[in-house]
Amino acid sequence: MNRRLLFLVCGLLGSRFIAATAAERFDEIIVAPQAVPAGQTYHGYCEFRVMLENLSPSDPRRVTLVFPDQSYNWGNSIRSISRTVVLAPNSRSVLPFWQPPLPANGNSQLRVLVDGRNVGYVNIPNGHQHFSRARHGYSGGVAPVTILVSRGLDFDEFSRALRGSRMPYAAEMATGAADSRTRGVSPTSWVPDYTRPGPHWLELEYESPVPVTSVRVYETSSTSVGGELILSSRSGTNLARLSFVPVTARSGTSAFREFICPLTPEPVKTVRLELSTVSYNSVAIDAVELVGPSGSVWATSARASSDAGSIMSGHLPGGAGLEPRQFLRAEMPVAEWSESWLAYTPYDAIAFNAGEFNHLSPAIAAALWRYAEAGGNLVVFGDMAVPEPWASFQASHVEGVRQFEVGFGRCFVSHQAGPLNLPANAIKTLLDSATESAQYWQSLPNEDSANHVFPVVADSQIPVRGTVLIMLGFVLLIGPVNLIVLARMKRRVWMLWTIPGISVATCLMVFAYSLAREGVTPDARLEGVTLLDQASRRATSVGASALYCPLTPNQGLQFGYETEVTPLAGTDYRGGTQRELDWTQGQHLRRGWVTARVPAHFHLRKSETRRERLQVEHADGHWSAVNGLGAPIKSLWFADSAGNVFTAADVNAGEKVRLSASPDPPLGAEPQAIRVLLARTGYGGQASQLSGKPASFLLPGTYLAEVEGSPFLETGLGPNVKKARVRPRTFVFGILETTPAS
Repeated sequence: MNRRLLFLVCGLLGSRFIAATAAERFDEIIVAPQAVPAGQTYHGYCEFRVMLENLSPSDPRRVTLVFPDQSYNWGNSIRSISRTVVLAPNSRSVLPFWQPPLPANGNSQLRVLVDGRNVGYVNIPNGHQHFSRARHGYSGGVAPVTILVSRGLDFDEFSRALRGSRMPYAAEMATGAADSRTRGVSPTSWVPDYTRPGPHWLELEYESPVPVTSVRVYETSSTSVGGELILSSRSGTNLARLSFVPVTARSGTSAFREFICPLTPEPVKTVRLELSTVSYNSVAIDAVELVGPSGSVWATSARASSDAGSIMSGHLPGGAGLEPRQFLRAEMPVAEWSESWLAYTPYDAIAFNAGEFNHLSPAIAAALWRYAEAGGNLVVFGDMAVPEPWASFQASHVEGVRQFEVGFGRCFVSHQAGPLNLPANAIKTLLDSATESAQYWQSLPNEDSANHVFPVVADSQIPVRGTVLIMLGFVLLIGPVNLIVLARMKRRVWMLWTIPGISVATCLMVFAYSLAREGVTPDARLEGVTLLDQASRRATSVGASALYCPLTPNQGLQFGYETEVTPLAGTDYRGGTQRELDWTQGQHLRRGWVTARVPAHFHLRKSETRRERLQVEHADGHWSAVNGLGAPIKSLWFADSAGNVFTAADVNAGEKVRLSASPDPPLGAEPQAIRVLLARTGYGGQASQLSGKPASFLLPGTYLAEVEGSPFLETGLGPNVKKARVRPRTFVFGILETTPAS
């Protein structure tokens, strides 16, 4: 057995890697991309993972991956995402990289370079599932609530339980009698998700089985793909297989196609329609009727491989008011999920059972908790221990579901092992929380309105008056003045050098005017809120960032591996620039992210390990605090175990200060959850809401501090930040290791 075959077999048996057929070998380098969950996602970072192996016994290899291999310049989009790694001899590495929330307009191929030499490409599974139809995209639709379902849960059971009423384009639309009143891709019919590779299937069950002599398939769009109809009995025995042939146009006036078969020996309980790969407008099934000697029946329940409810939301009447939901089945077991919290940011909720979670590695479990702390929703079925301090912050109990406030997000724990008998109130609570998370991203301003909501400079308009005056002087000088002077001097031939000279002088004047007006110093504005859990030493930050650069930063922008950067840029293909991103050393936003003299706005989220802390002590009847946050504190509010509030102001870094009792009354029974800052405030509004009523967010054993500078969120300017005019505003919501008592 050669080495490559051995590797492929190990990939099948070992199990962290994808199927061996996707692996490619380039000389001594093997490249094997891993599949990501199939289905469209609309915000956050989509993770791609590629397994690399260096078969050389002695030579290291420098491998660079670039996605996509070819890009198309269609508005604000990703030109390339790259990452480089040096593989030691006889070594293997899993290399992740992430696509930010911009479309990657190009092919689905990953370019591979070894030691700087282009050696070929491999296909990325589901390479264009992320942000291909965004909220500012060409569809004009509302992005759906996206829920990731683990393999440990029954996907069909979960999706049926949480769909509630019949959703447009879902499998349930094919139950009952034919009721569609329109032709084409109707929302009252089942339409498969044509963006997925397939195979596609629709399975219908009949409460009152009957022997069958024919099957009538009611369609609102003529099926142009082939397939098969499989009729089964109660016991699951296949009674008949009928060929489902493609048609290009409907013949006659009948609303259905009828498939004749011999009388089945047993009553038919289930009909399964299996189709090959589909495309837009190729399949729309309204109903399936069983006809036999004893009469006809309609389906009472249905399930399908997928539906187009999410991608077709923009085509629904009044679609802006709808809240479509889509459920994505995880491609890998939970034990093989990512160790980076960024991989979970495209999902508004993640559902799994407690048995899966309790056996996770500490790194994957930490990534999921970071996802929740940054604003996500975890839905767990079965008994699971929620870690401190979130277990102490339990918000409510809704008919068998415990709800915990986890930082900016939530965790729901059901005592049931599955969602089948979940009460309606509990389902509504779960969906409302996930919908709230999805709507936050849809509420972000676009590039046209962001500077009005969060202005970075007072006036970013082009200096029209000054420029017009300079150009008017140029026209007069190069035209009449130049001609009159040269004519009087009888040196008209000098026009060959006076005209270029005046043009150069005018350009220098325009440049000098612009330089004198704005200079070369970039302006940056940054406001953020950091949730600091001192026990776990974890800091989760959410903020707004704005940049105005007279000159384009020659080194781009630089962020860490743990930061989610969402550019507020339109993606309707009518204008914009392509962007380049490199993950080799942190997150390097190389080109296209900032344009000279044009405000650039970003929404930031970050989760990282930090050692900053506020030390609070009680001695001699007084509270005191030591500022270990690494920055001066402007204002400080602290709540003790009894809910009494104490304050301080102007505390330098490292300084110890005595706290004063606040004139405000003790904390109420139900203070506002920190999640409110994400759920109910717009872009850049978190800090303003905290400064208005800071004590209303406190819990016993917590504090709120407004600090100088921005110790937790970066502007992205890297070393150039020292030359920038930065206006930061930072609040730290801290949770002490233990709740101190007086």
